[in-house]
Amino acid sequence: MNTTQNLITFLSRQAVTAATPMILAGVGELVGELSGVINIGIEGTMLMGCIAAYTVTGVTGYGTVGLLAAVATGMVMAVIFAAATLWGRADQIVAGTAMDLLGVGLSGMIWMMYQNWRENLGFSTALPHGSGFSPVVIPLLHEIPYLGPAVFEQYMLCYLTICLCVVAWWTLNHTRLGLIIRALGDAPEACHAAGVRVRLGRSLCLLFAGACAGAAGAYLSIMQTHAFASDMTGGEGFVVLALVIFGRWKLPGLVGGCLFFGLINSLQQTLQAARYTSQNSVLHALTHVPFQFFQMLPYVAAIAALAVMSRKSPGPRYINIPWPSIKT
Repeated sequence: MNTTQNLITFLSRQAVTAATPMILAGVGELVGELSGVINIGIEGTMLMGCIAAYTVTGVTGYGTVGLLAAVATGMVMAVIFAAATLWGRADQIVAGTAMDLLGVGLSGMIWMMYQNWRENLGFSTALPHGSGFSPVVIPLLHEIPYLGPAVFEQYMLCYLTICLCVVAWWTLNHTRLGLIIRALGDAPEACHAAGVRVRLGRSLCLLFAGACAGAAGAYLSIMQTHAFASDMTGGEGFVVLALVIFGRWKLPGLVGGCLFFGLINSLQQTLQAARYTSQNSVLHALTHVPFQFFQMLPYVAAIAALAVMSRKSPGPRYINIPWPSIKT
């Protein structure tokens, strides 16, 4: 392959890798918002998924167990949020902020305790050899130019995320269950009249969203990086919230937004490396630019895209409105 094709292949693969956890968490958040609940605590839930997956994998030596622990942790976070907002009638924005703070603080505390415990036993905090996940190459398909290496040389969770997107799209648009989920956010009084328990339905949607966010956190710690660091999500949970709006509460728009963010993120990483290694005078001049400038590029692009695409994009009619305070 020539240099241009190598660069395109590399950027595409990195974009898909970076976009996968956001797509996974975004599918759950989309379902939750369509049901009428906005959970800005997704960042904290992802962090808890990160630490749960990493510590459980480190203790047991099995990445699959760590992934399941992350999913369970995400669901526990969702139960706490649902109890506070759907059943306790707390404001969703305030409760979501509290969940973020809880995730940041609790994950940091667990990480320090885990480090001290491992060091006292004389063990490293690194994952045991072979306990993490490795990319799975799909025979023949990975040889497709450009698309093959980007899509078919990924972690198994990436393939499961693709399947989840297909199932979620079909469910939301072509099944009775999808109609109920959308009605929970647009016409909860109609759901109530039809015998659907609104708060229970919204709670189940939140459980699904929590499981997705927890799995997304596991992807970051035991797949993409094989490491844990405080605040390692880097604001991706908040970006997911923005991209749900960017996609106008439609799954294809959400996926496209996540891939766009992933591409910009991989591009900024490439630029950071190229400015020191390339002989190009323009790129070399970028060595005087602080690295924080490159790191903020994906977030600036996400904000700009959100500002342009979110016009005249009303979400569910009764989002962030508790039930049964709605006058029927």
